[in-house]
Amino acid sequence: MTEVFVKLMNKGLKYSEHDKFTFETKEDATVQDLIDELHEEYGERFEVYLEDKEKRVLRRDAVVVVNGMNMVARKGEKTRLSKGDLIVFMIAAVGG
Repeated sequence: MTEVFVKLMNKGLKYSEHDKFTFETKEDATVQDLIDELHEEYGERFEVYLEDKEKRVLRRDAVVVVNGMNMVARKGEKTRLSKGDLIVFMIAAVGG
């Protein structure tokens, strides 16, 4: 198992729920593996980030940041995770 840190940020959560927490994922896990596992563990709390809940596809405006880098803009869900990584899930804010 690989221990990573996860932070879920969205307007539906209380401020105290934005704190990072440790999460055990499988060895050689990818962001997609983590998405699957978080959906299994947290259900509705995590579904706000998903466009398709059954296929566990991220919303178009979902942003996944691994150690400070936007991974959706890079390797996306295929990004490999390592012990101690910080993965932040958020919804992009837009307006004008």
